[in-house]
Amino acid sequence: MRSFAFLVVSLISFILMVPSKLVFCELAGNETKSVEAVETSASEGQEDALKENDSNGTSFFKRVFDKGFKWQDHRDILPRDYAQVIEQPAPVYRAVWHDLTGKRPVRVLDGGFLWVSLETPLPIQSGNFTWYQINKNEFVQKRYLAFFEPSVFKGIEATSSGLDLESGQYGWVVLDTYTAASPGKQDYMEGELLEKYTLVKVLDERIIDGKKWIKVGKDKWVDGTRVARIVKNKRPMGVPPGAKWIDIDIYEQILEAYKGDRLIYATLVSSGLPAFETPKGLFRIWGKARMRKMSGGKKGKDYYFLEDVPYQMYFSNGVAIHGAYWHDNFGIKQSHGCVNISPRDAKWLFDWTRPVVNGQAFIKATKSNPGTFVYVH
Repeated sequence: MRSFAFLVVSLISFILMVPSKLVFCELAGNETKSVEAVETSASEGQEDALKENDSNGTSFFKRVFDKGFKWQDHRDILPRDYAQVIEQPAPVYRAVWHDLTGKRPVRVLDGGFLWVSLETPLPIQSGNFTWYQINKNEFVQKRYLAFFEPSVFKGIEATSSGLDLESGQYGWVVLDTYTAASPGKQDYMEGELLEKYTLVKVLDERIIDGKKWIKVGKDKWVDGTRVARIVKNKRPMGVPPGAKWIDIDIYEQILEAYKGDRLIYATLVSSGLPAFETPKGLFRIWGKARMRKMSGGKKGKDYYFLEDVPYQMYFSNGVAIHGAYWHDNFGIKQSHGCVNISPRDAKWLFDWTRPVVNGQAFIKATKSNPGTFVYVH
């Protein structure tokens, strides 16, 4: 049992206290990661590769995600910009006006966690008002919106990474974390900061006062609840040898893609919150949508409205694996039941899975074009 974690939820400003990993609330490429350092100590028994030293002269493995990725250069993945409706109710008008006297909105956005996509990222000035177009013949004033850059995080492919992902020795830091010189004693003054999404190598584990600590380098230990481990899982009964299948580990908040018994790809997810648990079991993708609206819940309580959610892969009724542009908390439970992954991961997985999509906006699996297996546990 992992320790309890306290995290602030932005939408309704309450604090969740939950066991088993960390939890936030979402009411609702191929670039390689740069290598900073690799553990090479013979006494640790680790492979000798890509040797570099940290600032203290102690070598250890640390690989950070690609910060050079720019969304404006990758409209093939996310063709639109997005904005959160932060001031509600937000009136939507059929045209851009410089004077709102006597003008009536065509609809109003209110009652929950709301995001809109923009027809164009360019603002429109009319008199003293600045507007954005969100749909055909639909415009919202800028003052109701806040803009957010989608996560640039991307998982890791086994073949191109040069790492033995099946060894169970790798994992991502899911929150900014300081290392400790020894397990069980956190030292923020002397420790090294490992940024969120840093890939580390697990060299040892210790349980101190009921809490797991993970060794990532010489005299470098981190809180085990802050590391999501890539662990190879057995092909479940019902998945034929050689078939493609997806493994979703709810505890670790890790998704892995397999072909037969071979691990192909691994990344972080955000699955359902305790009140909206992601269903467990063996499923198959029954439908895929490249991009469309998602909404649910009750207004004033847990309502969410998300325009143009990318790369939706439905596997259990209305529950899907899909890209999430509205948060950057992968590795932490946050969703309304679906499995959130980063937009870059979602594009990779959408193209890799079946049913095969040939330009359709939405497609259902058939006997001749069956869906990929999905195992949630």
